Amino acid sequence: MASYKTLSAALNWPTGLPASGSTALIAGGLEAEGSVLIPHFISSTLDSQHPVILVSFRQTFNHYMHIMRKMGVNLTRHKFQFVNALLQADFSELPQPTRPHYTLAKWPAFFEWLNEQPPSMVIVDGLCALLDQGHTVNQVLQFMLSCQRIVETKAESSFAALAINVFLDEFSEVLVRSMIRRAHFMFNFTGLSSGASSDVAGQLTVIPGHLHFRIQDKLQEFKPSALHYRVSDATVQFFSPGQSSVVL
Repeated sequence: MASYKTLSAALNWPTGLPASGSTALIAGGLEAEGSVLIPHFISSTLDSQHPVILVSFRQTFNHYMHIMRKMGVNLTRHKFQFVNALLQADFSELPQPTRPHYTLAKWPAFFEWLNEQPPSMVIVDGLCALLDQGHTVNQVLQFMLSCQRIVETKAESSFAALAINVFLDEFSEVLVRSMIRRAHFMFNFTGLSSGASSDVAGQLTVIPGHLHFRIQDKLQEFKPSALHYRVSDATVQFFSPGQSSVVL
C-alpha cells in the first residue's frame, strides 16, 4: 500500500499518522494544492488497520477511488466510507461500490451519523466550498469544531483524528486563520518563487498549530519541516530541498 515514507520520517510520525485526537489543517492554493496530501492520510490510516471517513465538498467518490487505485489501494476492500457533500442527487442507479455511504444534506443529521461511526480518521476535503454556498466564516468554523468534538471523544477509546483540506486565498484567509488557532498541525502548500518545474512542484511547510501544546506524546516528538515535492501520475514524492532524487 502506498505511503509517504520521506514525509513521515521528516515529521517523526512512524506510522504516518498524527497523534490520536489531533486536528491537521491542510492549506493550498492555485499554485500548489493541498489535496495531494489526502492519499497520505488515507493510505497511512488503512495501513494501520483503522477506518477512514472522507467527507468531500470538491469531488465525487470515483475521483478518489481512481487516485487511490493508481497508488495500489482498492478502497472497496478496506474500512472506508465516503460522504458526498458535493451533489444532492439520486445515486441508486450507480453500481453499489461507487455509491456514497452517506450524503450530507442537513448538518445535525450528519453529525448524528458521524457520532455513530467507530473511531476513524475523518478527512474533510474542500471545506471552504461552504463559503461559496453562502455560509459565514463562523458557521463554517462551527462545522469544523463539531467534527473536532466528535473525533476527540472517539479518540478516548481508539485512534481517531481529523484532517481538513482548505483552499487559501483572499476570500478564505479569515477562515483559515481562525482554523489554525483550533488545529494541532498546519500543512501549508505553496509554489516556489522560481515557479514549478518537472522536478519540483512546490514546497510543503509543516508547523505546529495553536493547539499543539495539548498533545502529550513524548515518544512521538513532532518536528516542523520544510520539504519540496513532485507529483507524478501515481504518487507524490517529498524530499529535502536540493535532493529531488530521494523517492518516497
